Amino acid sequence: MTAPILSSQLPARRLWDLDLVTIDGRLLVVCAVEPPAWVWEPSMDRWTQYRLDMPYRPDDFRAMVGHLPTDNDKDAGLFTSVCAAVVDGRIVVGGAEYRESFAQWDLASGALRVHGRLNHGGTGKVATVRLNGRPFFISCSDRTYMWDAARTDSNGASDVEPAVLYGNRDTVTGIAAGTLNGRPVVIFGSCDDSVVVWGVDTQSVVREFPCPLPVADVGLATVDGRLRVVAAGEDRVILGDLDTGAWEWEGPIDEDSIEFDTEFDEEDEGEKENSVSCMDVGVMGGRPVAVTGSEDGRVCVWSLAERRLVHGPFDEHHGRKVVGVRVTDWDGRTVAITAGEDGRVLVWNLE
Repeated sequence: MTAPILSSQLPARRLWDLDLVTIDGRLLVVCAVEPPAWVWEPSMDRWTQYRLDMPYRPDDFRAMVGHLPTDNDKDAGLFTSVCAAVVDGRIVVGGAEYRESFAQWDLASGALRVHGRLNHGGTGKVATVRLNGRPFFISCSDRTYMWDAARTDSNGASDVEPAVLYGNRDTVTGIAAGTLNGRPVVIFGSCDDSVVVWGVDTQSVVREFPCPLPVADVGLATVDGRLRVVAAGEDRVILGDLDTGAWEWEGPIDEDSIEFDTEFDEEDEGEKENSVSCMDVGVMGGRPVAVTGSEDGRVCVWSLAERRLVHGPFDEHHGRKVVGVRVTDWDGRTVAITAGEDGRVLVWNLE
């Protein structure tokens, strides 16, 4: 991995977030922008803009702003976070921004599937997770909620009620999901330097342990035959033992060679320009890896089995924050897809 194999420029304003779906064999990159939804198809290098209905019911909108929706209010506005899934052969997207409540739409038609709840408040981190083979959306508002992506609100019937999980909009920075001891779990990383394992069946915290760094993102990976928590933040990627809550590696091993600047003022500790901003985990050539993006636009690939940096840093986002990264299979190979505040989406060959 030395340079992106594909690059595309968003034909709109700032890019805030991304998620991936595969439908009819086509990989699609769903982006949160303004207006809220653009989709990029890498195989065609084609961008498509989608209009989405206003996320609130008319009476809720009036309660919020003092009047019923007008023609100027008919569409959803800004997204700063997005998640997506395929349900019954159709793409469903969820999202919102910091001042708006999480909602869900049918992407192709723009029709609202699950309306925003006024009592949920604004939205922070969102994610798509698969549990027992089914897609769920997780949204962080006044609390953190888990939504069955297949369920919709129905006029005249009870609205969809999400499960309430751990954390809220202002604390959760990373979300991952998997199976631990045969049971589905969701992993939350928090900016208050902690990682929480939440049991979906029991609706309770399975384990909570302190982290030696402010967590920017989390993942789950099988390393040396064991399932590990992967956490990223500041200039490090670390591995955690799910059974004991202990952290076994606090890389980077070769910090000097990758030129992480560790000199900064104490008052700016939370604003380090080179801090990791996002991460995803996957498998490269049979080896578990983490791919990170940073606040200053750099992309790195870390071997989790070897506990070292193996590729990067690459500055293909020209110093602008990397807002999202996903590891996936595309065109017969394993790739990483990154998106940055420079409006570019890049595809990296990990093989």
